[in-house]
Amino acid sequence: MALYYRRINRAEVRMARSKSTEPHTVIIRFLDGEIIEGRVPRLTFDEPNLVLQVSDGSSNNEQAVIPLPAIKRVTLETATPSAAETGREMRKVAIRFQDGEVLKGYLDGELRHAVHGMTLRLMTAERDRIETLALPYTALKALFYLKTWDSRPPEFDGEADTYLTRRLSSPLVDLMSDIGELEKLRKRGAISESEFQRKRRKILDKI
Repeated sequence: MALYYRRINRAEVRMARSKSTEPHTVIIRFLDGEIIEGRVPRLTFDEPNLVLQVSDGSSNNEQAVIPLPAIKRVTLETATPSAAETGREMRKVAIRFQDGEVLKGYLDGELRHAVHGMTLRLMTAERDRIETLALPYTALKALFYLKTWDSRPPEFDGEADTYLTRRLSSPLVDLMSDIGELEKLRKRGAISESEFQRKRRKILDKI
């Protein structure tokens, strides 16, 4: 299954490009936070890896074979939504990644599934940007369909985020105590090392 989303007008052009053999540019974000831009001849999650032609002329790397489990997400296209798109009724979603990041927005159309991942069009909650994203299943924890932006289930942010949200307005002594609570969650395996560091920085920024 090719990673494109069928729409009229602009999406028709994307389809033609995906079917062609001419490489086109994508942005790959890895699970460790590294970002690389390059060109791929054909986008598919039916294979266990992607072959990327590296765009950075100053790099010694010419081509990369990237296993899909190393990828967090692939940005296929970023655009400013049209008036028709911003005015269209769309479902609110929140994508929870394995590393704890949550990506919220409006789902434009349906999810398109392949063997190793899915493709979707996501408009930001502010409706100022719309992206076509390819997400490997290995990077995802869950995709939540929301009723409103404020009514999230307790498990949505996880135990650590629920506790952190409740305590961020506390005095300095309490904030330092929160770091100790996060340390306990990390030792129990409730949160990963990267998630611990992210939440710890969030607390320190409040001091």
